[in-house]
Amino acid sequence: MPLEIRELIIKVTIEEHAPKTAGNNISSRELQMLKEKIVRECMDKLITNMDNLSVR
Repeated sequence: MPLEIRELIIKVTIEEHAPKTAGNNISSRELQMLKEKIVRECMDKLITNMDNLSVR
């Protein structure tokens, strides 16, 4: 039986303000790279879950 997704809602909140501590020296480039890594990992997990659903 095929699965049909009629509506998919994804809500994400990312705060740009980092806490001001002495050890927090993350550059904006490093922050952007971390955000991209998080998005890639989430997409990989979603794709894996979708592939597993189609196998069942």
